Amino acid sequence: MKLTGKVAIVTGGTSGIGAATVRRFVADGARVANLDLRPNPSADSEMVRSFLCDVSSSSMVDEAFAAVVDHFGRLDVLVNNAGALGQEEYGQVALRMSAQAREFREGGRISTPLDAVSRLTDEQWRRMIATQLDGTFYCARAAMRIFAPQGSGVIVNMASIAGLIGVAGNPHYSAAKGGILAFTRSLAKEAIQQGVRVNAVAPGFVDTPLREFVPEELRKSQLASTPIGRLATADEIAATVAFLVSDDARYVIGETLTVTGGAVTL
Repeated sequence: MKLTGKVAIVTGGTSGIGAATVRRFVADGARVANLDLRPNPSADSEMVRSFLCDVSSSSMVDEAFAAVVDHFGRLDVLVNNAGALGQEEYGQVALRMSAQAREFREGGRISTPLDAVSRLTDEQWRRMIATQLDGTFYCARAAMRIFAPQGSGVIVNMASIAGLIGVAGNPHYSAAKGGILAFTRSLAKEAIQQGVRVNAVAPGFVDTPLREFVPEELRKSQLASTPIGRLATADEIAATVAFLVSDDARYVIGETLTVTGGAVTL
């Protein structure tokens, strides 16, 4: 198994892509710490330990990383997966996105405005940036304080096609994910000089519990825009992460791997 003897932190590892990544890492031989706002201690085992952590809080992040090292004795891998979709604001704009998709299909003329930016509140903007971008920074900083002295480590940041192309109706999510991609490239150039590899994964549409907030009309539109003809599974994204943290990717530095079923090619 490729990760035998390694210790990994996966943020947001209780459900979706995070949970799939935890499972994959364990299958590959790693011991894993799940840092989550909703940890599930009942799922803990000899290989997995849950820690309560709000990644938007730098103090909670530092405390959680210290607890992980105290429990496992080391740290080798960080996967910055925790994030937020912004269910409240996305639910509002998704209905207008569905109307646009229907209007385009029926005649090609779109008359329903999204008004996503004009309706977005300061609190919604800041909450998204704090969870996605600040959280990625706080965790990467905590990891680098461990990785740099030992001269080794791997960081994978979870981005999105939204950060590459921008998604209409989701400006704060797109901005946060775009920031993660730029941060990844910057940190990668710095960290590799200390033996630490940093990369990012940018999934397309993934079949996770978050899709329950997406109206049926919009789901059809997303599926139609994915050439492979289906959504990704969380396990497929986890497999990409597993590749990036393995020695098979030892020459992959500062890259963004798009896993989109053909929806985005670079």
